[in-house]
Amino acid sequence: MQLKTGPGAVAGEEREGFCLKAYRKSELAGLYFPQAGKKGALQGLGRWIKQCAELERELERSGYQKNRKFFLKSEVELIVRFLGEP
Repeated sequence: MQLKTGPGAVAGEEREGFCLKAYRKSELAGLYFPQAGKKGALQGLGRWIKQCAELERELERSGYQKNRKFFLKSEVELIVRFLGEP
């Protein structure tokens, strides 16, 4: 992935190789598990979230909805804080 810059770019949000933004769950999972298929990547990311109880609590506090098809930017920030960048 390339550095995101240009119109709409906000200082501090862009990082080399990863952009903090809202992601479809399958897209973010694919970044964490690039060798896995869509289903396997989603399952893997879900397992990692469940194994990190503090992340799971923070996501719940932020209003995370398990059945939603995307992660909000604030949820992606939490995931990256606890799991690191993909």
